Amino acid sequence: MHGLPRFFRFLFFVFMVAFCPLSSWAQSEQSAHFALELDESRVESWLGRESRLDHPVMSGVVSRDEATLHFYFSPAYGQRAESVISTAETARARTMRFLPPETVAGVHIYLLGDINAYFEALGSQGRAPDWAAGLTILRDGVILIRLSPRGMSRVEPEMTLAHELNHVALRRFAQDNVFPHWFYEGLAMLVTDDWNLTRAETLGRAAMAGRLIELDGIGAAFGQTGAIVDLAYAQSAHFVSWLAKQYGDETMKNLIRETATGTPFEVAFSKNYGQSTKAAFSAWRDSMAREESLWASIFSQDGLFFFISVFAIFALSIALWRRTVIRRRRLAAMAQDIPVTALPQNLRNFGPFQTRK
Repeated sequence: MHGLPRFFRFLFFVFMVAFCPLSSWAQSEQSAHFALELDESRVESWLGRESRLDHPVMSGVVSRDEATLHFYFSPAYGQRAESVISTAETARARTMRFLPPETVAGVHIYLLGDINAYFEALGSQGRAPDWAAGLTILRDGVILIRLSPRGMSRVEPEMTLAHELNHVALRRFAQDNVFPHWFYEGLAMLVTDDWNLTRAETLGRAAMAGRLIELDGIGAAFGQTGAIVDLAYAQSAHFVSWLAKQYGDETMKNLIRETATGTPFEVAFSKNYGQSTKAAFSAWRDSMAREESLWASIFSQDGLFFFISVFAIFALSIALWRRTVIRRRRLAAMAQDIPVTALPQNLRNFGPFQTRK
């Protein structure tokens, strides 16, 4: 491990963390419907919270209903808004991997060029940060998504819709019962498959440097800015994805259901996963270290020499094969008669190409 160049250690560790979360997304196609029965009074309690506002709260917007969701957007952003609305059914389906359909209905979604236009219309002094691609007002069941020309935003609004919709659904389902912030974000990124090489690099660099955030410090990290926030998101996504992969969707559904019905999160977690959250977090961190060691053993000095030798033999074989093919083509070309008509005019009656009368 110590003999392996730091660049190779980092490169292959990033490769490991880049693809681990993707494997758990494949389970979503096999997930059964949520088993918990919901009574009408519980659904009414969700809608009652949202009935305090008369939607749309802004003038001059277009209203559209799609996949049981209510969308509002400015005509100036009509084309961009329609591309987001077209993904509504997919966004709902992803959230229903862990939550019942009733939690993903009747949500009010504003697609705006400026998120703060919503607060201005309400006369509120609250403002969204400039970097926010989306914002969810959980208690009101309202999602605000910032639109921009296609390709101009680092976070696509289609992904933001699915992510924020999962936040609303989990809050509705839990009501006043509490999930830790890392679970909220990790679950949303799991169901939306929100993992990329940037997050993998962030997590890989922190792990290699021994700078991972401890589990009880992730919540506070979300309130900061810069690289620490990126790491908080990356750790939450990878940890929750690892839980789903190791223990299955049903275990996570049970955790959500028991927490939502009043069992403290830590108690529900220990019951379903057979260990505390800190113990599970430690196991997750150890699993990354073991996989890193596996890559290190493969790409040790001896391993690298072996692979370089194999590559050299392979490259030499290709070169010899190409040389043989070229030689055969040349010999075949020499044996062919050259038609007189293929020669320049001044050579057609010269030497061996002289035309006989």
